[in-house]
Amino acid sequence: MGRLLFGVGMALAASATEAKAGAWPAPREGQEIMTSSIGVREGYTLLESSAYWEAPLDEKTSAVIAPWSETAGDLESGWRGEAVVGVKRAVFNDEHAVMAVQVGAFWRSDPPADCGEGGIEARWLGGRSFARGGFLNIEAAARVLDEGCPAGRFSLTLGYRPRENWLAMGEVFYDAPREGDESLKLQLSLVRFGDDGRGIQFGLRTRLDGGAETSLVLAFWGRPSA
Repeated sequence: MGRLLFGVGMALAASATEAKAGAWPAPREGQEIMTSSIGVREGYTLLESSAYWEAPLDEKTSAVIAPWSETAGDLESGWRGEAVVGVKRAVFNDEHAVMAVQVGAFWRSDPPADCGEGGIEARWLGGRSFARGGFLNIEAAARVLDEGCPAGRFSLTLGYRPRENWLAMGEVFYDAPREGDESLKLQLSLVRFGDDGRGIQFGLRTRLDGGAETSLVLAFWGRPSA
């Protein structure tokens, strides 16, 4: 689920020395995560790709761009996509905890027949860091398209850094894009960072709600202006 970077959460980043979850302000250099996955769903090959760009506007505010696309044989048109362009602002931030809100424009290529492709998204983000390199990140998002058609997403991420340049993550994603089309997925992954803060992530994702879907995930983490 390439959506992990901007839907449910979607949106994780880390530096070489300090773990940062989606709720934390972006590093001064900005951050980007490019993700691709390949898997099988109900016997069909599934390809997903996504990107997450975050650029600080000041110490508490940043601009966010997050497109996502999926290609699969079980889709009516064979392809679908989404994108969010928004602004994230930290409303509370101390040494161990942070809370942020994000509001943006939302686009979906395959809206229900009675709704338009464009809409808005509002997101709440909360994070907590722990001793020895651990952190918890929680995100909840609500989306509404033109003429209605509400949807929601929720994600929970637990991260742990066993060594300075390694990050282990366990993530759960709940996605309700339309009534009767909910999904619950689990992803386990490792990220290896270089001394420059850039990293490569390998992961495995599977559904927990009985759906037959499993994917391998590969992502590249970087700093656009570093």
